[in-house]
Amino acid sequence: MPDREQGAPSPGTQGWAPEVETVAKNVLDLLSTMRKSAARVEVNTRSDMESATRLLLRTVAELGPMRTTALAASVHSDLSTVSRQTASLVAAGLLERRADPADGRASVLALTPAGQAATAEHDRARAGFYAQVLDGWTPAELRQFGASLARFTASYDQVHTARVLARSAKRHQ
Repeated sequence: MPDREQGAPSPGTQGWAPEVETVAKNVLDLLSTMRKSAARVEVNTRSDMESATRLLLRTVAELGPMRTTALAASVHSDLSTVSRQTASLVAAGLLERRADPADGRASVLALTPAGQAATAEHDRARAGFYAQVLDGWTPAELRQFGASLARFTASYDQVHTARVLARSAKRHQ
């Protein structure tokens, strides 16, 4: 049985508010739907750019040129995996290695013009997809949903991080 935080009610005893249970179920449904969607894309697309490599390109696009170690840390992945993926992106001409301005002995990864174009194309496709998904929503509904989703995401990240750190601290005592 997973650890339960001190003072948190267990389902079926005092229980959580039905609204909390509904949100939890809907988040699980969303994650399941997104996994199925990703699987469909992988099976039905001829794109050489899988979601992991898109994440690497997006991170470099947003944060600018960086060392492979910084990129691995930014995407919360191990260095060997990111090194292998970035080697593939360099070979494909989407990333390039440049001398690190802070230390010429090291290199940083930067987007090439082809990498910028691939990232921009993915952004356009994503915007078009979400425009279809959200078709029929009013601007007020979109603002409310966007604000609620941002608030949920920030709270989820904060609480999850605190729980993981607390469990890790317990194991190392």
